[in-house]
Amino acid sequence: MRSYSCSRRNFVRDGSLTVAASLVTAQSCVNAEVIAPERAPARRQPGEHLRMGFIGSGGRGGANMMEFYKLGEEIAALCDVDQERLDQSHKKIAERCPDARRYTDYREMLAKEGDLDAVVVSTPDHMHAAAAIAAMRRGCHVYVEKPLVRTIWEAREFKRYADGCGVITQMGNGGNGSPNQRRRIEILRSGVLGRVKEVHVSTNRPIWPQGIDRPRGSDPVPDKLSWDLWLGVAPERPFKKGVYHPFKWRGWFDFGTGAMGDIACHAMSDFFRGFKLREVLTAECVKSTPRFKESYPLATTVKLVVRSDMQTEPITVYWYDGDTKPDRSMCPKVAAVFGGMGGQTIITERAVVRGDAISWNGEEKFKGFAKDEECNKIAQSLPRVQGHHWEFAEAIRGGDEPLSHHNHSVPLTEAVLLGCIAQQVPGELIWNAREMRFENSDSANELLRPNIRKGWSIT
Repeated sequence: MRSYSCSRRNFVRDGSLTVAASLVTAQSCVNAEVIAPERAPARRQPGEHLRMGFIGSGGRGGANMMEFYKLGEEIAALCDVDQERLDQSHKKIAERCPDARRYTDYREMLAKEGDLDAVVVSTPDHMHAAAAIAAMRRGCHVYVEKPLVRTIWEAREFKRYADGCGVITQMGNGGNGSPNQRRRIEILRSGVLGRVKEVHVSTNRPIWPQGIDRPRGSDPVPDKLSWDLWLGVAPERPFKKGVYHPFKWRGWFDFGTGAMGDIACHAMSDFFRGFKLREVLTAECVKSTPRFKESYPLATTVKLVVRSDMQTEPITVYWYDGDTKPDRSMCPKVAAVFGGMGGQTIITERAVVRGDAISWNGEEKFKGFAKDEECNKIAQSLPRVQGHHWEFAEAIRGGDEPLSHHNHSVPLTEAVLLGCIAQQVPGELIWNAREMRFENSDSANELLRPNIRKGWSIT
């Protein structure tokens, strides 16, 4: 007989689980077998180093590796499908960790490295869930680059396994480790700004190819690249030089999440927490360059209507990519002072917030939070840390729950991924978070789960 259970873990930094996280648990725990890791997750004492494995060693993988290396952690194993990148990364840590073993298949690494405390996943987006869940099942804490996963179903499964295995998680939206971002969160959630009207966020991304069709034909696979392992769970397709690897994968539906997946987990994190945002109610791409069958458009404007525990009415979030920006008329004050509407702008009934600067109604000038009298009255409530990577490692050594733990990163990622689906499917999409489906679009519902290649699995 199967047993049925939800998570036993209770995280209390913000007082309670978010409603969105609770909906994730409710959906995932229905008729789900109890999940337990193969071994108990490691708990280190203060001052003890961690034995760490890295899945993905180039790009962000290499940067993450060096962050933990500088913290004094032991780099025990490296994995990359590109042997050249793997060898280059090994050289960087060879002085202190010469015995770090090298693998091209993360499944082999996890099977052979049975004493890893934590695993860092920095692969292309489509492999995040498969690698992270495999690591969690072996009792490893996981640090996973943003976006946490590529599809909504994977986000729900990530939380289910993280809760069941009792592991520490951290999504790699590193700004959460900065004192400036923590101060913004404290001010936003204090209520001093009054009712929130709109949030506008823009980026110059993409800086990689997208808005294109798949090229025809194939090219020889480089000797040092395992193309089959690079594809992993994704559907089969031929290798084409300079099209997918390295770092040209992000704009393709099968592998990445476009500009929104790349940046929004950074740019939306502070107000998502600060305004206590919960589930998305509707998602709509209100403006777009031409759509393509297999890659994201070059530029879009996405509208998310999101429920908030801060106020009775939902909050509307506008996302702009492809170096597009809100019309200057949205907030003439910001346009006049900053020369445009790029970046992040929050419009409330009492003020306008641009980054770390605020202008109250009736004032034309913006001033930093530290120089504003009302903001200075707001007490510090979040701990300050030595960085995003340090916070993850210290949590394993008994410290506080990381700020981008899965109770925050899963609902945030889900909101972002709903925007990514809206970029692919026209019209206003009505989202039912509890049932994990769109009320009015079969086409959008088809994008909630990955198309997993035969011979591979995620859970």
